[in-house]
Amino acid sequence: MGLIARIWRGEEGLARTFWGWGFAVNVALKGVSLLLLSMAGQRAGFAMALLAYLVFMIVYQVFISVAIWRSANRYEGYKGWPFMAKAVVLLGAIQTVFSLFGVG
Repeated sequence: MGLIARIWRGEEGLARTFWGWGFAVNVALKGVSLLLLSMAGQRAGFAMALLAYLVFMIVYQVFISVAIWRSANRYEGYKGWPFMAKAVVLLGAIQTVFSLFGVG
């Protein structure tokens, strides 16, 4: 739990949090969701697994968005990086809301 708590508090560093836990983990999670989506039509159990996984992904998005924001607040280098990281978080939140409600 120590690593998760450090990430949540923004103590892991902006680059590691954004690129490692934000970008790379999200790419992997999206790949798993595409796999589940492709299997959802074959068996009823996969549809339930996909639904549970989508709930997990929403929870993870909230978690990592807060972590990136907090990490950006702690960043002491070039001020453009935390600004851009926060912009990506905001744009990602907007995109998630739009996709959940079928807008766009």
